[in-house]
Amino acid sequence: MPRRRPCRENGGIDNARLAARTEDRKMPGTGGTALLSDASRQNASEAPMILVVDDDDPVRVMLARLLRTQGYAVVQAANAEQARGSLDPRRPDLVISDIVMPGESGIELRRAIAQRWPELPVILISGYSAEGPAEFAARTPNTTFVQKPFAADQFLALVEQTLATSFARSPLELQG
Repeated sequence: MPRRRPCRENGGIDNARLAARTEDRKMPGTGGTALLSDASRQNASEAPMILVVDDDDPVRVMLARLLRTQGYAVVQAANAEQARGSLDPRRPDLVISDIVMPGESGIELRRAIAQRWPELPVILISGYSAEGPAEFAARTPNTTFVQKPFAADQFLALVEQTLATSFARSPLELQG
């Protein structure tokens, strides 16, 4: 079972309850132990793709790792410019972005994404004052604001809910 680390060491992510959501299993043929979740067993090609944007490497890596344990495909970007480049090959199913970053902010990135894909859900995160970003998220469709620190299990529930709502809204694409 992973050792619980204080929120501050994990970029504001409390992983205490995450450990309870994973199983300790022997991997066949390896003799080793790996942490698996039910979601991580699904086919990677069917997994929703999430773009994680954060200039703070430990936070970005921790979020990516957290999401991968649940079976999501994750693409990482260290800033808004990299994120824009990641948007070209494949549209993600969800974008999770820090707000305060050098250069273009997460809010500016959200506005740019909305011009191209207004229905694409975005979760904005920040450890700074929540008043302005929370108001922006409240008046911007498909946008949610999360204040750091946050509990991993609550964040994962938000991701799952956001994706479920997004997929329910998306028109069905029929192939002819």
